[in-house]
Amino acid sequence: MKNRARLYFKIRIGMIFMFFIFCFGFIAVRAYHMQILERGKSLTLAQHQYYSRRISLAPHRGTIYDAQGRELAVSMRINSLYAQPNKIDDKGAVAAKLAPILGTKASDIYGLLSNSKSFVWLQRKITPIQQEQIETLHLEGVDFIPESKRFYPNFELGSHVIGFAGMDSQGLEGLERAYDKYLKSIHKYVVLERDALGRRIYIPEKGKGITPPYNLHLTLDLRVQYVAERELKKEVSDQKARGGMVVVMEPSTGKILAMAIQPSFNPNLFEEYNPARWRNRAVTDPFEPGSLLKVFLLAAILQEGISNENDIVFCENGAYTIQGHTIHDISPHGWLAVKDVIRYSSNIGSYKLGKELGGGIFYRYLNAFGFTKKTGVDLLGEDTGEIRPPTSWSPVDLAIISFGQGVSVTALQLTTALSCIANGGNLMKPYLVERVTDEEGEVIAEFSPQVLRKVISPETSHRVTSIMEEVVTSGTGTRGRITGYKIAGKTATAQKFDPATGRYSKDKIIASFMGFLPADQPQVAILVVVDEPRNTPYGGTTATPVFKRIAEELLRYMGIPPTEGDSNKKFTLVQAPQAIKKRNKRTEESSSQGMPDLRGLSMRKALARLEGKTVLIRLAGSGLVVGQQPKPGATLQEGTEVFLTFSPPR
Repeated sequence: MKNRARLYFKIRIGMIFMFFIFCFGFIAVRAYHMQILERGKSLTLAQHQYYSRRISLAPHRGTIYDAQGRELAVSMRINSLYAQPNKIDDKGAVAAKLAPILGTKASDIYGLLSNSKSFVWLQRKITPIQQEQIETLHLEGVDFIPESKRFYPNFELGSHVIGFAGMDSQGLEGLERAYDKYLKSIHKYVVLERDALGRRIYIPEKGKGITPPYNLHLTLDLRVQYVAERELKKEVSDQKARGGMVVVMEPSTGKILAMAIQPSFNPNLFEEYNPARWRNRAVTDPFEPGSLLKVFLLAAILQEGISNENDIVFCENGAYTIQGHTIHDISPHGWLAVKDVIRYSSNIGSYKLGKELGGGIFYRYLNAFGFTKKTGVDLLGEDTGEIRPPTSWSPVDLAIISFGQGVSVTALQLTTALSCIANGGNLMKPYLVERVTDEEGEVIAEFSPQVLRKVISPETSHRVTSIMEEVVTSGTGTRGRITGYKIAGKTATAQKFDPATGRYSKDKIIASFMGFLPADQPQVAILVVVDEPRNTPYGGTTATPVFKRIAEELLRYMGIPPTEGDSNKKFTLVQAPQAIKKRNKRTEESSSQGMPDLRGLSMRKALARLEGKTVLIRLAGSGLVVGQQPKPGATLQEGTEVFLTFSPPR
């Protein structure tokens, strides 16, 4: 009996043991199945319990500097407004309170708040004033998330070159787009999760090893850009012209010092402009250069030894017929020396020189000067212009191409070719970005002057330059003379082709002037183009004075002394807006006490009034100053942090 009881006990113990072994084995198999074989499914299930969504924020972008280290594009921290609809009880009341602050309809906000989503953007990148007004409402379920906003402190200055970035900090135009891979950082996120009680929380997601954005250092000089834009804008306005362009280049290197386009736009408010205003017409819009092309015809003639400066050409007393087509000179001439054909800009004389040179050779030189291909500048959307192969040229084609019609080139192509004449015959590759640096200032990439090819000899360059000097001293470009300096230049007045009539228009004109200075040691090459001036259509009376005004100020700014004539002539360079030192009575009083009163000023003027003070300046928002720390009159010590808050004027 005892043995049987002992046996039953052992059997029960064994059965219990086997049961536990089976249970543990089942758990192990199930755990392996869930954690190994169905890992993805398990993670998804877990995320549904505590993870709601990941929200992308605008990433920080690198800074763009001009050649002197002045900021052209910066990223600022600014808040965006969001809501959690499930936390808002009275959605109608919240919408009614937010609508007047955000400048939108209450019904639109109510629609967002009625969304079934756990997170909705109410407005991205609001102004500091809007944030202050919303904070005073203490709205449940409505809060702010800091983002990065691109800001252009010089407003319209250089806008076509710099371009702009969109709401999500993606480069959309100009250098912002061309160098987007350097300027942008990895996207920043916040993660919406649930805590143990099911409440949603926002956790910033910080990536490990993320490379910060790089900075661009340009060849563009803000002061040169300002002078070019100011003078071009004035002339376009005075002439009631359709628009205009100015390109300023350093001939020996190909560095672009300025590229001004009119009409311009404010990249801080780019969405308010027609996209056509964003286009950098100096690289995207080819035009017929007119008599400017005669300079390169002359270079080819002299280089090939077809004629010399003093050979004479009969200019038919102002009218010449070719295959039923009559070409005219503005002023009739008889016999002219080759140099005078250029000095007086004779179309007939140019045709005869072109005919003597031959279409094939002329085309070869136009190609060598870079007129049949892109310059390779570091901007997107560059056009090649259009010059047909010489095999398709008729005698009439050769005639009109010899004086710059029937072909199209870009402003940058012209300036690059002009620089080739100025620097002794080397065609340089134009460029805008000098180097790329990291946040520590270490150089990541560097760009240096690049000679594309040798086009003409230094001797030919010198001879062409001498003839261009005569254009300015006693030819069609006398309005470009600057006392004490040798200027080499060429004027042009080109009729625009009208596709509607199939003829050249008598009313629509492109007036232009290109030149470099000093002629004996060129430091800067300048091209001025005015599109459809209404008052005085000729290049010598419209574009040439613009060249002169720009050149006068650049001579002073670059410290180039006079070489002849009146060396006592003085020029005043008007500085870029953020460096203008205007002091009104209020500024003088507050400055004497320390911190000036900056309220109501634009960023440009506010920064000008802080110039010379060794303080750290932090900016938020855009528009006019609405808040400042320290207060007006406060003592400013070296290293004091100055915080300025801006808001658009209402």
